[in-house]
Amino acid sequence: MEMTDEVRRQLNRLSEILYQASVLKDNGKNFGNTERQTLFMTYLDLDEEHLRSLHLLISNNLNGTAFSLVRTFYETFFRAFWVNACATNLEVTELFNDSFRFPKMEKMIKVLDVKYKSEGFFRDLADGAWIIMNDYTHSGICSLSRRWKDGKFEENYKEDEILEIIIAVTKTYLIFTARLFQIHGYSEEENKVLEIYKRYVDETKSILEKIDNEN
Repeated sequence: MEMTDEVRRQLNRLSEILYQASVLKDNGKNFGNTERQTLFMTYLDLDEEHLRSLHLLISNNLNGTAFSLVRTFYETFFRAFWVNACATNLEVTELFNDSFRFPKMEKMIKVLDVKYKSEGFFRDLADGAWIIMNDYTHSGICSLSRRWKDGKFEENYKEDEILEIIIAVTKTYLIFTARLFQIHGYSEEENKVLEIYKRYVDETKSILEKIDNEN
């Protein structure tokens, strides 16, 4: 699929947001003062690389690999938030020693909503979408069907699907980054990231509404 103008605009916004976040982080601040903070920071760093990879892949029309990476992005996000609020000190140490195994995703999501008092935020984020993410990662029917169009062996990724992914991961990344500042006590930077998040939500609201109405 040839990249549309809207997809290109959203990829540019993702690049801008990654840059804005890097400027806020790279201003002589200290991160990772505890093992728990270090893990959270490292998970975020991993997801930043995943975001740059998604950008690169979509830009080069490698949507199959891009879609398969979305599950990895969200698994990293969920694990970081679980470690931050749910893991015991012993479990944090075991993570560093590679002797800990995370709970299954369904259980992790339930605990996250309780610990963060998030009124179902994590559940809503994972509901339905997690199954589809797994399908794309593990070469299920969703990913296979996107290789065919009108009975021909041809890529079949829709603009709406690509836009939904870009917008979703960008919003999630901003939530991730705001929490990094929050757990380190950088309230001014946290608020700046939340302002960027609110603006981005407003910017993309009409796009998502249009997609919902068309589907």
